[in-house]
Amino acid sequence: WLRYSWGQGIDTILADEMGLGKTIQTITFLYSLYKEGHCKGPFLVSVPLSTLINWEREFETWAPDFYVVSYVGDKDSRVTIRENEFSFDDSRSGVRCNKIKGAVKFHVLLTSYELISIDAPLLGSIEWAVLVVDEAHRLKSNQSKFFRLLAGYNIRNKLLLTGTPLQNNLEELFHLLNFLTPEKFNDLTVFQNEFADISKEEQVKRLHEMLGPHMLRRLKADVLKNMPSKSEFIVRVELSPMQKKYYKYILTRNFEALNPRGGGQQVSLLNIMMDLKKCCNHPYLFPAAAQEAPTSINGSYEIGALTRAAGKLVLLSKMLKKLQETNHRVLIFSQMTKMLDILEDYLEGEGYKYERIDGSITGNQRQEAIDRFNAPGAQQFVFLLSTRYFIEI
Repeated sequence: WLRYSWGQGIDTILADEMGLGKTIQTITFLYSLYKEGHCKGPFLVSVPLSTLINWEREFETWAPDFYVVSYVGDKDSRVTIRENEFSFDDSRSGVRCNKIKGAVKFHVLLTSYELISIDAPLLGSIEWAVLVVDEAHRLKSNQSKFFRLLAGYNIRNKLLLTGTPLQNNLEELFHLLNFLTPEKFNDLTVFQNEFADISKEEQVKRLHEMLGPHMLRRLKADVLKNMPSKSEFIVRVELSPMQKKYYKYILTRNFEALNPRGGGQQVSLLNIMMDLKKCCNHPYLFPAAAQEAPTSINGSYEIGALTRAAGKLVLLSKMLKKLQETNHRVLIFSQMTKMLDILEDYLEGEGYKYERIDGSITGNQRQEAIDRFNAPGAQQFVFLLSTRYFIEI
């Protein structure tokens, strides 16, 4: 489909569900253009910085003949890259260079969203055969600097990648289509009015017909028919005595806000809900409880008290023992990094080997943690993951 669209001069959105290999499909598409002599590049691939190392590895695996340059780093590092990797014209590649007029050395320039903006005068002077933007929801607003700058680049073909079901957000979908083909999609109000009632079958059909040439979205259920269905088990766990104490305290302390006649503010209710959520996860998330918690000689939480303080942790401790005995490995997700801290203390106290990824872990460190966990014979039993940053992995 990508090859056909490219041949027809159609800019596209590949919106396959996450996990269906959009990265590999993109790389093999570009590589086929190169190997079959249709197009030698250069190709500009803009990705989140956190996934750049993974893109490098996939290019090495699936397009070994490509000369891929990763354009990242501070100002001095980028000057060095430009001097050595960009152009065959040495006089045009140094610190004062703001345009590339000679033939470029590379086939693929792999860079971040931020540098697309920062080095726009230089990168915008190159005639790009194909632009690839990973996680294209970055283009959801035509007011974004990233959108405006890319719209001014010299690009022959555009490919946007996203795992988001764009039909659910007409405005976001319009801005992506406007970036691809502004001459066809140029009026947001008209677009929204045309599909004002997207629940009607007629409008859904017309929208699909309009998107047909530009967007391809497939779900795992459509493609991986032999893949077992996902099983989700929700286990209800009783609160520990300590959790019940804090739960009751939170409710009584906020009686006025919870009283329908008290006129409680929405912000207050959200704060109360967050406190109750913390309590259900672990009471040590509250500073008062953490300060009163028993500690061992080295200053860490006393493992028995840490476990007994939360019903979820009591269950987890039982599960981990059985899972380790049966040679399973475990991924644990949390929205709260402080909860990951508590889990980390628990794993260390019990002697379990683990890896961890959250917002404080940089791109290189993330990939190294993944490599250690996936290495043959790895001893790491548990991987702690922040739900927010797991999406980028």
